Parts: sequence; C-alpha cells; structure tokens
Amino acid sequence: MSRRPAPFRGNLGDVDLRLLRLFATVAEAGGFTAAEAELQVGLSTISKQLKALETRLGVTLCRRGRGGFALTDQGRSVLAAVRQLLSALEGFRERINNIHTEITGDFNLGLIDTLVTDSNFRLPRVLAAAKRRAPRAQVNICVDPPNLLEKAVLEERLHAAIVPVHQRLPGLNYRFLYAEQNNLYCAETHPLYSYCPDEVPVEMLMGCEVVGRSYAEQDEARQLAGGFVRTATANDVEGVALLVLTGRYIGYLPDHYVRATHFALPLRPVQPRRFGYAVEFELATRARAPLSPSALNVLTELAHEYGLAMGV
Repeated sequence: MSRRPAPFRGNLGDVDLRLLRLFATVAEAGGFTAAEAELQVGLSTISKQLKALETRLGVTLCRRGRGGFALTDQGRSVLAAVRQLLSALEGFRERINNIHTEITGDFNLGLIDTLVTDSNFRLPRVLAAAKRRAPRAQVNICVDPPNLLEKAVLEERLHAAIVPVHQRLPGLNYRFLYAEQNNLYCAETHPLYSYCPDEVPVEMLMGCEVVGRSYAEQDEARQLAGGFVRTATANDVEGVALLVLTGRYIGYLPDHYVRATHFALPLRPVQPRRFGYAVEFELATRARAPLSPSALNVLTELAHEYGLAMGV
C-alpha cells in the first residue's frame, strides 16, 4: 500500500514564493527549455528547484521527459492556486504603495448661496477634476453668509471659502476669482415695474422700501446713496428674492440668478446704469496654515482653473 503524502503545512516564506513563481513561469512557458531564457538559470537548476517545490507541497506537478512537458491534474490545480496567490500579493503591494501616494481625507469648503447659475463660477469643473485625481477624498460643502464662512476658515473648520469680500480680515489670504453683476430689482406687482428699467420717476424711486442683504449693507448703501428706506433684511439671496416677490420691496439680486430662476412673477432691474454694480468673489484661505493633501489637491486645481498664484 502506497504511503499517502503529508498535507502541506506551515507558512509560506520567501523561498516558497520564489519556487512558486518559477513553477508558474515554467508552466506558462510550456516547459523547462522555453522558460530557461526568461528565468535566466540553467535547466538543471530549474529541475532541482521544481523538484524541491514538489517535495515541499507533497505533489507531482508535471511530467517531463521524451514525451515532452505536461502538467499533472495536481499541477493544474496548483497553478490555478499560484496565480490567485500572486495576484493577491500584487494587489497587496499596490495597496500598501497607495497608502504613501493616494490622496485621502476631507476638504471642507464654504460658499454663499446661489452661485451655481453663474457661468463664471467654475467650481463644478474644478471639483470634478480634483475627484478624478483623488477618488477616495471627501468634499464637504458648507453654505452660509460670508462673515460666518470667514470665521470658520479662521477657526480652521473650513479649509477655504469663496465669498464676496466686504472687508479683509487679518489672518486670511484673499485671491480674486471673478466678478458678479448685481442690480436692483422689483417684481411685476411693484409700482415701479411698468417704468423699468430706465424711466423710473425720481419721486417714486425715493419713496421705495428696500430689502437689503445683511452682509452687504455698506456696499448697497453706497450704491443707493441715501433717499431709500431700508425696512427689511435677509442674510442670503433667496431671502431677498422672496421679499422682492411680495411687490412691496426692491432689492439687489445677481443678474445670473434672475435670468436662471423661474419666479412666480417676472422681475425687472431698476435703473441698472445708475444702481448696478459688480460684486467681487475671492478665495479666502487661512494665512500660513498647513494644507492637507485633499485640500491641496482641490486648491491646486482651482488655481489652475482661475490662473491664480496660489503658492500651493
């Protein structure tokens, strides 16, 4: 009665892996001679190493002789297992290497509302490019009034914010991105509507109630230059639009937002050559703050898109 070979035991070491790779090369080449050039070792060495592997595994892997080279049934099973093992090892190696090179982590960005309808606001393209380069990085968007966003950047709760700049805060760096045109608007039910845009009587204009953006009070006051009664405020563009649609107020809105939005009532600008003005949007980042790889990835792409000298 033949003695049954002992099952394979123990852990695989470097020697085992080298022998398994040799066997896979010989099997895929179709024989010792065909594998000799690729392995760059002699036939006798290949034969000895393959025999050592058979002894280690307790199986006969192939037939070799005058009839040519052929895998045994066991050899074919071992070859399939070796391919699976080597593939897993390569995947492990790639994953470990990626730990050192792959961009991961969060990027926290602050925005004010109603920016996406502006063709100058190219952040969707920026984030798409950054995501292609760092598919496992996470982007978090916070929408708030500018003063809250700048405070969050200073406190390092946000990496950056895109804001209309009304005053430059110490500790932040600001870089110009683009300008947004704003105009004073009224709704169809407002007394000025039929006279707009340019034929508004001065006496009617001076008696109008104005809704203002709380974060742009000084800018809007300079444009209006007195004579208007500010009787309502809102901390975002949507709030201004809501009050303008009552027909009781006039208020500043971005032109792109008005063009793109299907309001319940049509809106018209009020003397745009007199009251219209450009709002400059800038990228605010904390001065001298170290950047995470995910933040650096997005900000570098943003700098490329807008032609900024970021120093990142």
